[in-house]
Amino acid sequence: MSFPALYGGNTCLDFANTVDARGADPREEHLHDYADLVRWAAYANLLDEPATRHLRTLATARPQAAQASFAAALTLREAIFRVFAGLHAGTPPAPADLTLIQQGYAAALSTARLEQRGDQFVWTLPADHLHRAWWPAAVAAAKLLTTGPVTRVKVCASTGGCRGLFLDTSKNNSRRWCSMDDCGTEAKIRRQATRRRRPRNG
Repeated sequence: MSFPALYGGNTCLDFANTVDARGADPREEHLHDYADLVRWAAYANLLDEPATRHLRTLATARPQAAQASFAAALTLREAIFRVFAGLHAGTPPAPADLTLIQQGYAAALSTARLEQRGDQFVWTLPADHLHRAWWPAAVAAAKLLTTGPVTRVKVCASTGGCRGLFLDTSKNNSRRWCSMDDCGTEAKIRRQATRRRRPRNG
């Protein structure tokens, strides 16, 4: 099974986008269990190979805990989507959703280590906790909310039900689609078809 492209421009937005076509019926779920979650985290470069192997071993040894961690991950993912999609629509976030992000962020940093890498200092998360697979999304969501640019987070303008989240980094803040190769191309084809029909209907 392949995962959707990482078009969000931010870890938390890419995490929210692990559900495709949120506005369609049926929508497409890409995460079905903890193993999928770990595979996605590796795909998104949130886990290196040793950490990926360790989490898989840990999940095999503790299946109930892995399932609980997976459930917590999906709960966080949906909160992230509601918060940022709502902000794009001008709707204030629900306090409960902000609390979920806050708790994930606080739990991640409570186990993180401050390390020096070259001339920089970074927080590194331990690989021996099942939540390690989704903690980076909580950290990214909290940082995006507190440092921005929140106003650059958009929902794909596709009328086909995409609802993908992305960070618009264009100079004039004009990006409308999750990807020009997908929803953008579909919209262009629809516009061209509409223009071709107009003379015949006139």
